[in-house]
Amino acid sequence: MTNLTNNKTYNSLLKKSDIYSKGGRMPSLKSISKLLTDLNIEHKLQEWSETKWRPNSLTYTTSGGTKNYTGYELRIPEINLRANSCDTYYSYNTCWYARDIIRLIKSK
Repeated sequence: MTNLTNNKTYNSLLKKSDIYSKGGRMPSLKSISKLLTDLNIEHKLQEWSETKWRPNSLTYTTSGGTKNYTGYELRIPEINLRANSCDTYYSYNTCWYARDIIRLIKSK
């Protein structure tokens, strides 16, 4: 990888994929998409927006007062990965997403 940004993204994914350490920050789905594009790995990135609902049918509101959550969804069909930054457990699952993406990159 000659691109410095892609190197940084790759190294961040490596750190995050180590489930036995504290890892690091998960790179943004946009930067992961750029890395995958440069490596010619098929994927799809799209903007995502959704409203969260409470069990009593009222909308869930964040501390900022917004009812809509915006983010991105990254799909990699080859490894059946769907990472959506609006998902409730997205932060919890990032180490597994990073591990799967690193395995895919290393297999190429």
